[in-house]
Order: sequence, then C-alpha cells, then structure tokens
Amino acid sequence: MPTLADIYSAIDSAKRKGSDFIRNPGASLQQMAGYGMDRANAAREQLYQATEEEGIKHGPKTQKIAKQMAEAYNVGGILAPKRFIGKPLEGLPGAVDVGGKLEQFGTDQRLVDIAKGYMADKGFVYAPLTKYAQIDPNRANKLAEAYQVMANNPNDPKVKKAYAALIDETMGQYEALRKKGYKFDFMPESGDIYGNPRNAINDVILNKKLSVFPTEQGFGGPSAMEASQANPLLMRVGEKWNGKEVTANDIFRAVHDVFGHAKHGVGFRAVGEENAFQSHARMYSPEALPAATSETRGQNSWVNFGPYGQFNRTANPAVTEYAEQKTGLLPAWAWKEGLVK
Repeated sequence: MPTLADIYSAIDSAKRKGSDFIRNPGASLQQMAGYGMDRANAAREQLYQATEEEGIKHGPKTQKIAKQMAEAYNVGGILAPKRFIGKPLEGLPGAVDVGGKLEQFGTDQRLVDIAKGYMADKGFVYAPLTKYAQIDPNRANKLAEAYQVMANNPNDPKVKKAYAALIDETMGQYEALRKKGYKFDFMPESGDIYGNPRNAINDVILNKKLSVFPTEQGFGGPSAMEASQANPLLMRVGEKWNGKEVTANDIFRAVHDVFGHAKHGVGFRAVGEENAFQSHARMYSPEALPAATSETRGQNSWVNFGPYGQFNRTANPAVTEYAEQKTGLLPAWAWKEGLVK
C-alpha cells in the first residue's frame, strides 16, 4: 500500500513529465494530455487507497487533505470527461489549449437528445454527426469564390422562401432549448466575456447558458449597412435579452453556437466551423438548408479561404476580416458536397 511520500512523489513526477512535454515541441498536445491523465488517475487512485488503509500513521486532517488532492488534482488543467456523456466524434482532436490550460471537449448527449426530439416533432429522422470532418482546401477555395460572387438578392422569391424557412426553424430550435432550461443573453457593452470562444462552449455545457455578441454591434463587412437594409435576419422576433430587442440573427447565432459547436465540442477555426456546419445542417429542412449554408459554410469559407484567408486563419477575432453580409443562395453543390456520414 503506498505511503503519502510515494503519492507525493508520483504527483511530482507527473507534473515534471507534463512540463517535459510542454518544453518538447515534438510532443503533441494529445500525447501530453493522455500521459497526464494516466498519471493523474494513478496518483488519484493511490491517494484514495492511502486514505482508506487501516493502521497507517496519519490522522483525519491528513486524510482530508489527501482526499481533496485526489478530487482536485488535474494535470495541465484537463477537464473531467464526465461533462461530456455522449460518444465523441470519430477523429475529434484531443485536448485543446484554452487560455493556457488543456481542456478535453466532446459530445453532450443532452444536446443530441434535444436535437433528436426537435427533429421528431417536425417529422424528420435525425442522424447526428458521428465523424469529425476534414476540410478539402480545393472545395473550401471554391466555396469562398462562390460566396464572393453570390448576389445580395433579398427580394428574390427563392431567397425569401429559404430565409423564411431558416428563421422559422431556428426559432423552433431555440424554443426547444429554452424548454430544457437553456438561457441566453447579450454580452455586455464592455466586451467579450469569454476571451477564448471555447469558454462559450463551457458555459453551455456547465451552466446551460450562453452570452451572444449582439447583431447591432457587428453584422458583416464594410458594406453591411447597405446589404442589411432588406435582410430578413434583422427582423425583431419579440424576445428581449438584457432588456434589448432580439433579432432573428441573434437567435441564429445562439442556436448555431449550441447545436453547431457545443453539441459535439467543435471549435471556431476553419475546421471547427466546417464541423459546426455539418452538425447543424442536419437539423434543417431542404427548404431552409440553402440559407443556412450561406450564413455558415459560405461565410466561413470566405473568411478562412478567401482573399484574407491566410491572415484570418490565425487572427484574433477582433482583427479578423469578415465576409460581406449578403442575403442570397449559393449553388446547390455548396450544401451537398463533402458531407460526412
């Protein structure tokens, strides 16, 4: 049976190994996370064994400290996987650096079940994403070019129909989340409360809450005002957050962050956005999907593979060059090609 000295030695060794991985640029974050978790779990098990051993020479205070260490010890800041109770996407990257600590993301089965229930109520069979999608650079470049030349045509009957379906179905998804206790509000005027957008996922998973960047503070590129004059996503939906009127675009941002990103724990860079599209697209009807594609896959492809793509792919969101806000539809291949099973 291990002594406390053995336990502290094991913990110290695990910390040193974790530091070695950080200093070694050839070691991947996933290797570090896996090793750290293995050693942390071993140390935690030793702590529990030590506190339960009969006859060992330590008192209640030592036992209490040891148990607290067993509960709290967490190499590299890896988050407990029990937060994510669903099956992770096949090929999902390992631990992610979030503000200087490694966090493991995955599937929140609660959100999968809400999506499934919503789709069943609409008369559709829901087939959730099961594999982590990879980006085809050639297709991504083609998508960026298609968005670049897409006309801003909000009065076209097909465009109107697609956006009306998008708004109606997004409102339905929003109500499905609210019925399950999820709450939404606007970020304060002082700025982004999350720092790293991955913390928005944490807020959804841990607190069933999400703060959304207000549409009125940012909506598209430099000609957004002109393009938005007839944009249906700017319609008020009869909701108020923080005492402010909510637009359909605010609702779409919130719902997409939950069902696109948080549901399977995918990020906000180029590959993460592609997976968010593929995850959320499965919740839209054929009538709404074309508009949803313009608002997600189209815009994000322009951001990451358009004329400013090389800069944007590593840029801070505050200095990212965003796509022009348009109300239009891409060619049908844009929502049909490259979908994973």
